[in-house]
Amino acid sequence: MELKATALPEGVAPVRDVLAVARLGGRLFWGDGRAVGGVAVLGVCLGAGLPLLIAASLRSRDVEVVLGIHLGMLAMVLTIVATTQTAVTLSTRREMLVLKRLRASGLRGRAIIGGELVNIVAQATLLSAVVSVILYTFTYLPPPELPLLFAACVVAVAGVLATIGAVFSIVTRRPDLNAPATIPFILATTVGAGGYGPFVTGLLPGWVRWTLDLLPTGAMVEIARLAYRGGELTTLTGPVLNLTVWALLGLVAVRFLFRWDPRR
Repeated sequence: MELKATALPEGVAPVRDVLAVARLGGRLFWGDGRAVGGVAVLGVCLGAGLPLLIAASLRSRDVEVVLGIHLGMLAMVLTIVATTQTAVTLSTRREMLVLKRLRASGLRGRAIIGGELVNIVAQATLLSAVVSVILYTFTYLPPPELPLLFAACVVAVAGVLATIGAVFSIVTRRPDLNAPATIPFILATTVGAGGYGPFVTGLLPGWVRWTLDLLPTGAMVEIARLAYRGGELTTLTGPVLNLTVWALLGLVAVRFLFRWDPRR
């Protein structure tokens, strides 16, 4: 598939080029049955499995407990799919000289990175939708009162986490080390989002909980809870600012530190 950049004003990443790279990445991913199966099985087992077990084990219906586990495990799934997969994908493409070939075709660097992020965000969003529908179908967890807000939250958080994954590909340039390098971040986001239950979160010192709340998944939980319960959107200033800061930090790091050449 030949990709060519289109002539647009200087400094603007052509949407057409971004979508072309995203389609290429999507074809590579969906054409790999083992990768698709692994992501799907892992995502469904983690994202839906534990909440299903918790819901079935409770003697009385407790929507808040199930919702808390659902959002916590959703944070883990998003981090694995968005952050880890982005780090591994970009590092692998770099080592295989795919990134250099795409740049040699005339595509801008921001279009290449943007296309890879769009592809992975789409995968993370689709998997989140599958997990959520499973829980709505087989448990007593109701759909969110503000479904569009919930969908926007998932897409935004997946985008921020994917950008952080691009930063991990800078710090750890070897593809075989990218996945292990993201494990501490995955654990932190899951604990901070309540994925291990309120008991584990309650054991943490206050300053640790405060620090974990600053992660993107902390903002996700706040926005998602509002989407499920309904309420005033004016309370979202803090979470939106949180995601904006993380996104800007990630974009600045990628802009100035990302390397296109494979390691020597």
